[in-house]
Amino acid sequence: MNKIAKFVILGFCIIFTIFFVDSYAIAATDPNLVTKDQLQSSLEKIKTDMATKEEIQSMVQQQGHTLTKEEVTQQLIDMQKSRITLLEGNISSILNLSALVITSLALLGGIIVWLVRRSFLSKLELVEAQLVEMKGIKDKTISKVESARELNNNLNLAIREAQDLHISLNKSKSDFDDKAKKIDRLWKYADFIELKGSRIEIIRAFEREVIKSKRLISGLEFLLKGNLPNYIEAHERATEIFGENVSVADPNETILEKLSFYKECLEDTENDFWEEAEIDLEWENYEDRETLEDPLYDIFKDWEGYFKRIKKFNDFIK
Repeated sequence: MNKIAKFVILGFCIIFTIFFVDSYAIAATDPNLVTKDQLQSSLEKIKTDMATKEEIQSMVQQQGHTLTKEEVTQQLIDMQKSRITLLEGNISSILNLSALVITSLALLGGIIVWLVRRSFLSKLELVEAQLVEMKGIKDKTISKVESARELNNNLNLAIREAQDLHISLNKSKSDFDDKAKKIDRLWKYADFIELKGSRIEIIRAFEREVIKSKRLISGLEFLLKGNLPNYIEAHERATEIFGENVSVADPNETILEKLSFYKECLEDTENDFWEEAEIDLEWENYEDRETLEDPLYDIFKDWEGYFKRIKKFNDFIK
């Protein structure tokens, strides 16, 4: 029950109390209305005022003459009528007061029932509104659950499709890797064929350099067999280029001995080159290598290292 209803009931109680007190005061001053105490006193008085045999005799004697039976009876009837009238007035006052109290209580009860009913209806409306809201929430929840189920089904379908696609991609990737390996193998094999083809160029270049080296060494030997203008300086220069004690453990190693040692190195390396050139290149020896390189190339580089020192010394002698 809200504050307004409480204030209404409190105001009604105050008004009813004031009205009841005023009514009680009016009843006390009105000769036609009696209170409960007055009524009780009147009833007691009626009991005590009932005409007895002695009172009747006294009343008869007070008249100063003898009354007939009818006159005595009439006086008794008049006396009883007046007393009955007084009793009826008291009872009517009690009934009016009781009706007023009952009416007030009925009115108060009606107001309380109206307030309770109004509060109940307000609560009922609130509950109904909450029920409607809960029903709406329930419907939304059911709709969302259905949407979630549909989404879950679509998600499961998408997952299965993704799995199938992943399997297909893995298979395609495996096929692609196999084809890529085959392509890489073909490219490497093409490089191997190119390597075999380039061997001829290496051999031709090596032959040209060997012929050049033999001519140069022959002319240098011819010069060293004669008398050099400044042999000491030439020996020092040869030691710087060829090294010390390259052929024999003798500090007096001659320039010609040093040259002969490098000439033998060239000849030995040349023999290794031709021996390797006779070995044919096989694909099985190169298919697993990262880089493809002809062994003749390394031997040729070693041979060129010896020949460069001889050429350098030859340039000094000239």
